Amino acid sequence: MSRSQYTSYAHHLATWGMTVVLADYTDQGFGPSHQQLADDVQGIITWALAQSSLGADATKIATAGHSLGGKISLLVATDDPRVKAVVGWDPVDGGSTPTVATEMGGLTAAVAVIGETTDGSGGMACAPTANNFQTLYAAAHAPALQMTVPTADHMDWVDDPSCLFCSFCTAGTAPAELARTATKRLNVAWLRLQLLGDHAMMPWLAMPPEVGAGTATVTQK
Repeated sequence: MSRSQYTSYAHHLATWGMTVVLADYTDQGFGPSHQQLADDVQGIITWALAQSSLGADATKIATAGHSLGGKISLLVATDDPRVKAVVGWDPVDGGSTPTVATEMGGLTAAVAVIGETTDGSGGMACAPTANNFQTLYAAAHAPALQMTVPTADHMDWVDDPSCLFCSFCTAGTAPAELARTATKRLNVAWLRLQLLGDHAMMPWLAMPPEVGAGTATVTQK
């Protein structure tokens, strides 16, 4: 998906004082090398750190992304020790090798994932259960967090869920804004805790409003 589908997340993080870089992958075709995409993201990190106008802190680097972008964000963290924290938005560990779950043994970054279970099976499973966010949480070392919004669907995470490809995924019963709002809270709370040591964020991770409302669950280790 185009980076324009995720600008609301970037703007929200920026309001919390974070420097955010959005990028389109250079390989937009079907069947790209996921390792090459991860290498490209490492190049973006190097570029961003070299831009003095951005004011990026080399000791406080995080990656985040949706679907394939979530997998790539984790794959970057397994290869690049500069990445200290990751947030995967309904990440899918499928497609070309390597799979992240088999590469996470040496991962030191703190991992948070949020996802849904609507698209786990069926003829057009956009987030197959065999390689969804839950499998990545299971493979992650502590500290790690899993937030489940079961009635959301895979395309709720894009800013415009009426996009051409969005209709191919199974529709959930939750309003699309539920997953987006929960994710924006998770982004801020997880990154401020892991990158800044802001322990005031811990209640927002353990008991966010969605958990209190019964629309989501949280597991941590």
